[in-house]
Amino acid sequence: MPYATAEPLLRNITVLTGVNVAPLRELEPEVQQSALETVVGIRAVSQTFTYSDRLYLGSRYSDQTAAIIVAGPYARADVPSDDPDVPVLTPDAEARLATAVQNAAVGLSLIEDEKRERLEVSGQFELMSSAIIAITGEHSLENVLNRIVELARTVSGARYAALGVPGIHGELESFITAGIGPAEHAAIGELPRGKGLLGALITEQRSMRIRDLSQHPSSVGFPPNHPPMKSFLGVPISARGRVLGNLYLTEKRFANEFTAEDERLVELLARHAAVAIENANLYATLEFQQERLRFIIDQLPEAVVLIESDPERVTMANRQASLLLGWDLSDSLPLQVFLDRNPRYSPDGERIPNEEIPVVRSLRYGETVARSEIQLEREDGERLTLLVNSAPLRQADGSIGAAALVFQDITLLKDAEQIKDDFLSLVSHELRTPLTTIHGGSYLLMESGLDLEEDTRAEILNDIFSESKRLASLVENMVQLANIRAGRFKIDEEPVNVRLLIQRAIRGTDAVKAEREIRIGETRDMLATGDVDSLDQVLRNLVQNAVKYVPGDSPIDIDAESMDGMIIISVRDYGRGVDPDDLPLLFDRFQRGRDRETTGGMGLGLYLSRMIVEAHGGQLWLELPEDGGSRFCFSVPRAADIENDGP
Repeated sequence: MPYATAEPLLRNITVLTGVNVAPLRELEPEVQQSALETVVGIRAVSQTFTYSDRLYLGSRYSDQTAAIIVAGPYARADVPSDDPDVPVLTPDAEARLATAVQNAAVGLSLIEDEKRERLEVSGQFELMSSAIIAITGEHSLENVLNRIVELARTVSGARYAALGVPGIHGELESFITAGIGPAEHAAIGELPRGKGLLGALITEQRSMRIRDLSQHPSSVGFPPNHPPMKSFLGVPISARGRVLGNLYLTEKRFANEFTAEDERLVELLARHAAVAIENANLYATLEFQQERLRFIIDQLPEAVVLIESDPERVTMANRQASLLLGWDLSDSLPLQVFLDRNPRYSPDGERIPNEEIPVVRSLRYGETVARSEIQLEREDGERLTLLVNSAPLRQADGSIGAAALVFQDITLLKDAEQIKDDFLSLVSHELRTPLTTIHGGSYLLMESGLDLEEDTRAEILNDIFSESKRLASLVENMVQLANIRAGRFKIDEEPVNVRLLIQRAIRGTDAVKAEREIRIGETRDMLATGDVDSLDQVLRNLVQNAVKYVPGDSPIDIDAESMDGMIIISVRDYGRGVDPDDLPLLFDRFQRGRDRETTGGMGLGLYLSRMIVEAHGGQLWLELPEDGGSRFCFSVPRAADIENDGP
């Protein structure tokens, strides 16, 4: 006991009795030793002892060894004193002093007990506070359950502890232990399922404190190799009327049984454990939902990016965002890095300042930006046209905590729009020319036909017929294009004589009228299989292109050969060849070469030819001979192989 606590009381006794009263530690070592040998037994009982012919009166106020107060020294009444300052202890004075010392010991004993209780409570409070902090600081349910078992074992002073989690049918589906090592676990074998006393605790849902497990009527004993257990404390962990688990504590250390105080402490721990378990379950549910949401977001075809404001960092991005940006967009990325890696441009090609980028406007100024078109430059130099949406995400107090950015690649859509515009412009131009000729010629014949010379009327009629044929061809190409795009294109397969096919195609072009030299290779006895009208269209288009784009004094070679079950037909000219800039898009629709301004056409011929050939199971390609010109080749199945493949 600190001297400051006992000093006022001892000083008052000294004043009242006229004799020094002090704690043991303030006396001389020899007097201390004599007091320790003499003052024994129960507290608050005064005992007299002698040292060096002087009398002392001592009384114990606590069970601690040095918890003794001593009054003295006194001179003995039957022995003459050589020191007049030392009082003589008469029988009356001894009685009064003994009463005073005993009362002082009682008072100090009460103070000591109160102090000890305060220390115990303080220790328990500190232990429980540490336990509560430990279990509520965990988010993983497995870690929470393991921590609860260990803390319950510590708080209760148990040698062994376990936590059983009941399933929906009442049996234990999880059993976590503390105090039993792996070797003991292996020797015990299968963990309990909730029978016997463990089952009684599950059923009754109340705390159970038992001195001897073997004497309880619900006890069913232990399996082989199980460590001996006698004392028992069971406490349910409940929340809102539902049992989340049960704590099982056995073998109280340094005692025969668990106390009511142990039960109270474990019940207090159980209440906080219930909160921790529910929090862990909620955290696990939240994590699952977040992972599920992230998985869903990661599967979206649109790019999704979340940017938080303090500090300004990218905290989430799905896979599509990285694909569109062209680099791995990891979490926790500074906003400035995100902006600098990909320059942004307006649709007219001007660089967009950072402050005007949609997500920055949302994050810093709270603007909602919808359907904004920007161009984004990837690190490989490619530019994408993006449709961007961004919005601020506000917190409860209205401040901006983050911004959500959603964007998608509309480059192909913009290209398609441009193709559509070009197509409409092209169609209107290509249709206007024959319609103008037909309209003008027919009007002239209607108004002045009888006055015109015969040759003039014949020429006008021939123009009307030619332009009508051209107009019909344009319409047929557009219809065929629509059928191919809609998947309605069909072929009627039959054996096709290759030489007759070539001759038919030549007659259907301007080659005869233009008196062009057509040289046909050895094609006798070659049979292909396919739709004769469709193949005629392909070959006629290739021959017509050669007539159209090559000078009149240059020959055109048409040849065919059989190879690997296919008939390969080629059309060779000796003109300038195909411009290298036209090669990548040569077989796409609405693509015309360098002579587009003088030769006309809608740019559908080679595209339709490719579609027709591929529908036959073949290919259409271009070869550029070393001596100039172009050679267009296409392959179709050979008829003999088709027949041999039959049953």
